[in-house]
Amino acid sequence: MQKELLSHALMSRRVHHAYLFFGPSGVGKKTLALEVAKTLLCPESFDAGCNRCRSCLLFDASLHPDFFLISPKTGTIGIDEVRDLIERLALKRVLSPFRVGLIDEAEKLTEEAANCLLKTVEEPPEGVVLFLVTSQVLALPGTLVSRCQKLAFSALPEELVAKYLEEHEGLSPDLARVLAFASSGSIGEALRLARGMENALVAVRSFFETVQEGDIFRAGSWLSQHREELYRILPLLAGYLRDALFVRLLGDRYHRMTVLSREDRCLVERLAHLDSGALRRALAALGTFSEDILSNAQWDVACFHFLLKLRGELS
Repeated sequence: MQKELLSHALMSRRVHHAYLFFGPSGVGKKTLALEVAKTLLCPESFDAGCNRCRSCLLFDASLHPDFFLISPKTGTIGIDEVRDLIERLALKRVLSPFRVGLIDEAEKLTEEAANCLLKTVEEPPEGVVLFLVTSQVLALPGTLVSRCQKLAFSALPEELVAKYLEEHEGLSPDLARVLAFASSGSIGEALRLARGMENALVAVRSFFETVQEGDIFRAGSWLSQHREELYRILPLLAGYLRDALFVRLLGDRYHRMTVLSREDRCLVERLAHLDSGALRRALAALGTFSEDILSNAQWDVACFHFLLKLRGELS
């Protein structure tokens, strides 16, 4: 419904002065904001950029004189960057019927920057449209959020993510399916996971073998070495355990494996010989370990408790 309203607004050119696109990372918020901005700036077409006029060509080349994009260069977006944006938006339009500003990762606005931006959102110059894109809407001041027209984004269906990866990235159907599963419905996260995925799969299989052999000290050393890659590895660990549990419970009726190769299937089948209760407890231990990491628990203690529990369930 919200996207339909946005489409109608574009067709009629009766757009709101400020939009807030919020939702999980990697689900197309910035992409849609850029598409809408290009459409607004195009003098030839009201429902989509024509891709032929000078405005569209300059936009595609990131050279449009009526479009301004802010992304955090360091950890935050400061007041000087926002002031510069406001000054540019106040200038006379050069090519297009609008002047458009887009703030990506708006949750990184400092308090001063957000307050400075609020004044423009409350009293926008004529012909100015502002887009704020964020994956952490609660980090923005409520006063700023309340003055924007909001468009919520949700995680994408796994099938849609997999199809995108196959058609646009040239990935195999099996790999696309694994990445779609591990990314929790985020194309951006799936693309990030794709980098180094093959090495990660080999490493995860080695980790399971080490734990099942009972060598938690070597397994702990392995986790420490891959600490910066846990965002990629933990979903894979969970995927193997979950597949093994479903194979254990459903047998041949379960056909939705997230594994890729013969080696992966062998690992899942080996894990599936364990008791279903042990697999559930192993998944629970993995979940607890993930929560401990997110809450900045002491690494050595969290890692040791996790591996001790995992060895007890998988050995």
